[in-house]
Amino acid sequence: QMTMCLADEWGRYGVTVNALAPGWFKTAQTAALYEDEEWVAYLKDRIPLKRPGAPGDLDGALRFLASESSRYVTGQTLLVDGGITTGAVRLLKEE
Repeated sequence: QMTMCLADEWGRYGVTVNALAPGWFKTAQTAALYEDEEWVAYLKDRIPLKRPGAPGDLDGALRFLASESSRYVTGQTLLVDGGITTGAVRLLKEE
């Protein structure tokens, strides 16, 4: 909501506001989780691409949002999550 509100407020000044929403990536904050092989297997099963994010997976999305190619894109949240949010739909269908 904040992205949409700021896009609405700042658009009159020619400012675009977007958000990048990464999925599961191994970082310093999540490193302990990735030590648990059972958890990693559980996670991979829920991601349609069957893997967590890797270094560089955000690069294209960041370049796009920082480029002139996105000059008419504002108020959006770009999910870079391997499809885990669509995988949640699959899990709901299974119930």
